[in-house]
Amino acid sequence: MRTFEVCARRGSFSAAADELRITQGAVSKQIKGLEENLGLALFHRQGNRIDLSVEGTELAEHLFEMFEDLDHLVHRLGPDHATTPLIVSCEPTICLKLLIPLAPTIEEETGIQLKILSGGGAVDFHGHGIDIAIRRNDFDLEPNLHIETIAKEYVGPVMNMDLSFGKGSEPQNHTRIRSASRPDAWLSWNDQTRKDTLTREIEHQHHFLALEAAENGHGIAMMSLYMVARNMENTRLTAPFGFIPDGSKYICISTRPIDNDPRKRAVVDWLTKKFRDYKSYFATEAAG
Repeated sequence: MRTFEVCARRGSFSAAADELRITQGAVSKQIKGLEENLGLALFHRQGNRIDLSVEGTELAEHLFEMFEDLDHLVHRLGPDHATTPLIVSCEPTICLKLLIPLAPTIEEETGIQLKILSGGGAVDFHGHGIDIAIRRNDFDLEPNLHIETIAKEYVGPVMNMDLSFGKGSEPQNHTRIRSASRPDAWLSWNDQTRKDTLTREIEHQHHFLALEAAENGHGIAMMSLYMVARNMENTRLTAPFGFIPDGSKYICISTRPIDNDPRKRAVVDWLTKKFRDYKSYFATEAAG
């Protein structure tokens, strides 16, 4: 039943095998044995593709709830349930510039102990024991994941307050800082605003490196409002042209319903409010 539940949730025998740390052949054998014992076809198979049958869908829905309830019961009965950390995976720059600095505040205000991992893109929930993941929705998500929007993304050029451009010189005298991890960020900005007049540029491999370069006065970097909000609060950075929505969102991803785990619910609500507060605080800069 556990093997079937994982197959149904992941939508793939191979993905289920990875999660369960067994071979794909063992997964197929267990599912075949379960179907024979029940006298039901739980999946429709088309080559390497599997789709739940009507009976399989109904069984999977009950198993999702059953294993979730069992997880909660074991967690509640455990002697260290009060100190078990919630494992949160977060995109590197948001992790570095927002989540880690604010972790003590989150723990104090929610009563939830956190363990924070840095990671981007697809999430290996079971390989790393991840409870929730914070991502930008710029990649394909597996079916059957539970997703909740935290905030719309807002982006804009940011720079060190001490640079001369901050005192009125022309922007073409400064350097555009690109990030290989968001290669189209400046192009998208220019398409929407026609304000990218910079003529010199450098590129860094990672987004957090581009931000570090901007913080140290190397030029102007295209950044998320949420990545730079704390540095704007302490006036280390300024956003001379404001921020605009880029069409993407920050989302929370979980393998189980977020509402079914009070720890997840508390942390997601805290992050949603913090992102909303940052946008409201910089409302004069945040266009749209």
